[in-house]
Amino acid sequence: MHRRGVSRILDALLLAASLAVIVTGLLVDQLDLNEFTPHRWAGYVVALLIAVHVGRHWRWFLPPGRTDPLRRESVRPAAVELPEGFDDPANPTGHDRSHPSRRGVLVAAGAGVAGSFVGWFGRSQLSPDPYAGGDVSLFYHRESSLGLRGLLSDVADWGRRPAPYLRVGDRPTVTLPSLGVPPAMTVAQAMQQRRSLRQYADRALTAEQLAWVVSAATAITSGEGYRTAPSAGALYPLETYVVATRVDGLDPGVYHVDVRAQALEPVRSGSVAGDLMVAGLGQDFLRQAPAGLVLTGLFQRSRWKYRERHYRYVCWEGGHVAQNVYLAAEAVGLGACMVGAFVDGMVNDLIRVDGRREAALGLITLGHR
Repeated sequence: MHRRGVSRILDALLLAASLAVIVTGLLVDQLDLNEFTPHRWAGYVVALLIAVHVGRHWRWFLPPGRTDPLRRESVRPAAVELPEGFDDPANPTGHDRSHPSRRGVLVAAGAGVAGSFVGWFGRSQLSPDPYAGGDVSLFYHRESSLGLRGLLSDVADWGRRPAPYLRVGDRPTVTLPSLGVPPAMTVAQAMQQRRSLRQYADRALTAEQLAWVVSAATAITSGEGYRTAPSAGALYPLETYVVATRVDGLDPGVYHVDVRAQALEPVRSGSVAGDLMVAGLGQDFLRQAPAGLVLTGLFQRSRWKYRERHYRYVCWEGGHVAQNVYLAAEAVGLGACMVGAFVDGMVNDLIRVDGRREAALGLITLGHR
């Protein structure tokens, strides 16, 4: 009875771990995640439980009639002699039930093939036809399209224009180093060599490297206030936050970029690399990266002028800035990776924004190869 209870517990654990692998695998597939830690550890647990299960039932895998090499005796129990004319009530067919029958093997194999078939062709049901299923993004795309109704909506009140620059708190700022001599790498070389990098050497960033990347994302490059990245109506609705873990001369923490001063305003102290990894659905390279940027949208900066279409423009501008960051990182000997799979509320809380007036759009990790 004790052995039966242990086997049931083991079977239940194996089933639960297998379900965890399936669920985390679906998340990996649907969200296009990289290095999803829960999925990897669920796989390890399944492998361990399988090894324990095989170890407890290894005799089942021996062919009929094979002897136990440790005991030098038949693995199968001796047949019980029954009186003539009597059948074994536990096995009325007389078949050997110590091993699966050919029919059982064929049924199991067929079930596996059928499950794979259903999983492959049923995958589209997880993401139904956006028009029939009411996909929110396409609904917004349609509702923000220009037309007579959109032109007439000028009479609606879309709010006032907010301040073009954001300051957070009144704590002393950290001034970034002057840029000095530009990197020798050309734009053409940077575009040719640029790749998303998710594995980083255990080295800190220099303050100068961080300054170049921040400048590429946010610097004002003209007396009219124009910046390194284009913006619809030159309204610049994006804000940039630096998550510093290992940067020479900079205490670990979260900082907001003061665009006009090219300085960092402290938002919170202490390393948040572990929290960022959790918010990023367990993608471990978020914890390993010595630094990163969080791009946010301050939507009203564009909304007051561009109405329904403002959200399109804000997202476009996030792409403009991200590409600048990629090229600047490449030029100063770093690698970058844009991350879109994260729990929005957790990242918003991490950088202390409300998630409504201002919200996180994307993460960009930075580090040495």
